[in-house]
Amino acid sequence: MASPEPLRPRLCRLVRGEHGYGFHLHGEKGRRGQFIRRVEPGSPAEAAALRAGDRLVEVNGVNVEGETHHQVVQRIKAVETQTRLLVVDKETDEELRRRQLTCTEEMAHRGLPPIHDPWEPKPDWARAGSVGSKAGQKDVTGPPRELRPRLCHLRKGPQGYGFNLHSDKSRPGQYIRSVDPGSPAAHSGLRAQDRLIEVNGQNVEGLRHAEVVSSIKAREDEARLLVVDPETDEHFRRLRVTPTEEHVEGPLPSPVTNGTSPAQVRGRERTGREEAQVSSGFSSSWLQLAPTTHLL
Repeated sequence: MASPEPLRPRLCRLVRGEHGYGFHLHGEKGRRGQFIRRVEPGSPAEAAALRAGDRLVEVNGVNVEGETHHQVVQRIKAVETQTRLLVVDKETDEELRRRQLTCTEEMAHRGLPPIHDPWEPKPDWARAGSVGSKAGQKDVTGPPRELRPRLCHLRKGPQGYGFNLHSDKSRPGQYIRSVDPGSPAAHSGLRAQDRLIEVNGQNVEGLRHAEVVSSIKAREDEARLLVVDPETDEHFRRLRVTPTEEHVEGPLPSPVTNGTSPAQVRGRERTGREEAQVSSGFSSSWLQLAPTTHLL
């Protein structure tokens, strides 16, 4: 009996045919990511080994996990006659989440890294874990992880910092929409879906999108960004504490007990008034689309 193929992402190179690529891309509300719903028999997509149920990670070398359905479709259409898609099947996706790894093209060529291998990428946020889990709680699918903000030091390159910042009307805050592979942003540890808390030591949660962009551009060739991934963001919101640089390596706030106020540990408590001001003070650069399917 043949042994099963090792788990790894797949890099599918599609050349557009007379009737397109021959696959249906599907995005839905409440479920993160874009998925291959159907692959037409005899199509370029089938020839490239694209499969129904695959989750799309990159389009032509650009991570699209934080993009809307419309944005991903436009990326695929941006190159007229061909496209390169990095995808993962359900089993590989679950394994990457369990090990908290960020999917890359390198894994498509080399396979998933052995545990403790020196080339293993820095763990991504634990997307498989519940956002309601407590800091440091043991996850049945992997080791415990402290929920801390991250301080990313970026030095501008010839093409800029290499990330897209966006805001959206459905939730307060400024978010990292995508990070270009190999960019200063990628090297600093910035990731798609991160929420921006501080720029160069100044809290920007109450600023408009244009004001935050100006803050980042204020220094000509470098920026220091304090960010939180979605799970860490939810954890600090529950504790009603604003993340600060001191939480990156210092003591973390304690959970609320018996209705008492959370320990601040030099962080500042979120008040109802502050939350109201934040939620009413943001403009939106990108709008989320309703669930939809595209034949490509």
